[in-house]
Amino acid sequence: MISFQDPPVNVKQILLVEDNLLFRRVVESALIRAGYTCLLAESAPEALKLLRKEKPDLILSDYDMPEVNGFDFRQEVLRNAEISHIPFVFLTSFSDNVLVLKGLELNALDFISKETPIPVIISKLNNIINSLKNEHVRSIRELRVAAETLGVRSIPSTVPEVSGYKIWFWHKGFRGYPGGDFIDFVKVDDRFCFVFLGDIMGKKWKAWFFTFGYMSYIRAAIRFCVLDADLTLDSIVQKINRLVCLDENLQNILSSLSLLLLDSHTGKVSYTGAGDLPIIHFEPSPKRVKTIISSGLLLGLLEDGFYDQQTVAMQPGQQLVIFTDGMIDIPSNGAQKSDYPFFVEKISPYLGLPDSFAQIRSRVLDGIDDSNQMDDASIIFIEKIEDK
Repeated sequence: MISFQDPPVNVKQILLVEDNLLFRRVVESALIRAGYTCLLAESAPEALKLLRKEKPDLILSDYDMPEVNGFDFRQEVLRNAEISHIPFVFLTSFSDNVLVLKGLELNALDFISKETPIPVIISKLNNIINSLKNEHVRSIRELRVAAETLGVRSIPSTVPEVSGYKIWFWHKGFRGYPGGDFIDFVKVDDRFCFVFLGDIMGKKWKAWFFTFGYMSYIRAAIRFCVLDADLTLDSIVQKINRLVCLDENLQNILSSLSLLLLDSHTGKVSYTGAGDLPIIHFEPSPKRVKTIISSGLLLGLLEDGFYDQQTVAMQPGQQLVIFTDGMIDIPSNGAQKSDYPFFVEKISPYLGLPDSFAQIRSRVLDGIDDSNQMDDASIIFIEKIEDK
């Protein structure tokens, strides 16, 4: 006897696209009993609308549906880079081999007949998701070994000591993939330290691969400008952008960048942004939270990126928070929410505390996991302290 039990280790979400109400309810009930959560759609257009906001672990779709059939729906999914990677399984009442082959040619993982007993359908889905999970774990392990062998990394292991400042950072890759976020620190001398955070547009390995090209240009541009005694950030980012635009290997690969320069002697922080999210700036007296917005375009978009430089005269107790867009996809009452003001509101109660970052980490960051994370998530937290 086949059991409904033995679901994947982590609760997975399945989008069920089925126009037959009775069959949809039966399959939904079986999936829930097997440990899954369900998204339901009775048509392909409704499913595509859902997929704008939700990213399930698997799509289980009927073939024979009104308006848009399963094959056309599958093609729409494949055309959208944001959802094309989601595993896809067809359900059908037909047993035509030609139909099955056509479905498999669309990179569907399986073609399950509706005549199959419900317990067997659930068992098949369990096997598919567990196999994908095992493949994912194996691929990530191999990728990490390769990266370690080559000595490349996009996230540092430690932060530098900078007089007059405390710095923390946190990063979580999307479901364990290395992803396109990168963080680095370039300490010039006892006075100056560069801090930068970027996000390559794209998912998984593709984005991760290009991070090293971007990081090499950023580090090199900083070093050359330091040698020329030019610490003007907008000038540095403009040079990086031109190099990226001229690099054939980076054509059509865009990236955001937040570049800061910490000055230990004056307490000033200079900032230039390229298509990044506004920086959060906390002032303890009077107590207020402000945002610093850059005007620069994404790196690689146009040869002239229109970059500007802003300066913040930091006083002890003031804090800066820099983060990638994966940080704003955090849960609220069990639902996903992608909204910048919501994120500011979420962390604001902990700004200005003696242990601000520890509070943000335990109260906000620890709540980001595979069930709600939509992208790589990275954050850098800087606090001005009294000089020793």
